[in-house]
Amino acid sequence: MDHRERVLTAVNHQEPDRVPTALWGSAYGITDPLYLELLEYLNVGQPVPPFRTRRGHTVNYYDDRVLEALDTDVRYVWLGFTDLGGPPAGGGLDAWGVGWEQRGIYLTATQHPLEEATVDDLDDYPWPDVEPFIHRDQLRQRARYLKEQTDYAIVGRAVDSFGLLERASLLRRMDQFMMDLGLNEEFATTLIGKIADVFYRLLEIYLDTAGPYLDIIELPGDDYAAQSPLISPRMFDRFFQALWRRLIDLIREAAPHCKVLFHSDGRMEPFLSRLIDLGVDVFHCLEPLPGVDMAQVKRDYGDQLCFWGGIDIKQALQGDVAGVEAEVKERISVLGPGGGYVLAPANHLQPDVLPENVVALFQTARKYGGYPLYSGAG
Repeated sequence: MDHRERVLTAVNHQEPDRVPTALWGSAYGITDPLYLELLEYLNVGQPVPPFRTRRGHTVNYYDDRVLEALDTDVRYVWLGFTDLGGPPAGGGLDAWGVGWEQRGIYLTATQHPLEEATVDDLDDYPWPDVEPFIHRDQLRQRARYLKEQTDYAIVGRAVDSFGLLERASLLRRMDQFMMDLGLNEEFATTLIGKIADVFYRLLEIYLDTAGPYLDIIELPGDDYAAQSPLISPRMFDRFFQALWRRLIDLIREAAPHCKVLFHSDGRMEPFLSRLIDLGVDVFHCLEPLPGVDMAQVKRDYGDQLCFWGGIDIKQALQGDVAGVEAEVKERISVLGPGGGYVLAPANHLQPDVLPENVVALFQTARKYGGYPLYSGAG
């Protein structure tokens, strides 16, 4: 199989020739220090220009040469817009009006412009004008090039790094917004709706420009869980379900061939059936947290959701090569049977991951990912 056929076969819950692999999506990229180390380790040349020119994120580069060296199966449409501009390096305001400060290699949100707002203030708030952030020609050229000149599966990166819950928490301050969900339903509903309107317009432009060329599109990632859910499934139904459905329906209408990928960190098992009901096809990250029974998750949902991710970045990828190999073998043996699995990191690869471990991750996937699959013995 070629790369695209391999990915789409797996996403459609059939067994391809081998388990496909992916890296550098919106929630599983390579942080800048590790990217620079990988360039030297792989000897592929000088750094490319950052696609996020403001460099306010920890993942500001995207380099097809690295993916080619690792022989992954997916390429991403990332040109044309950069996460609504993102915050500037060193801190400052992003396009939503949230203020950020530099703390180590990370930026932390410290100014929340709607912290003291009332529901009456939301109509007058300067919501982002998305048009200046999108360069249609670049977006279309990248998508068309990948479709016509390569055999890779084509994924449209998310139109924003933060989804409905996270974006509302940044604007309002997380503790305040969590209280809104319980005590100020009108404000919470109106705020989330305003954010969804911005996402909707971004997706309209994205799909109008690049939709015909995409195989998969990422929704803005939204973390509804950590070691346990941050909100209840009933609260998800009340506040978020209809808005996600509206966005997914737009994708279905504008690009019916395109699969929908949803990202959330944490213990998301209570929400997976809801994502299926919304029309989500692919779920990232299936984070390997204590208590997560991946075999049971695969049995319960593997015929309806394709799992994308699963590789532990906190222990396995920070250990030795033998540990990386064991991690890959385990994920393949549990999640790979019957298709429905694309092997990828569960989150961004951090600077404390060794370049040789990144290489070992994908080499092991190629070695043990062929069907019939590695059984876990030996």
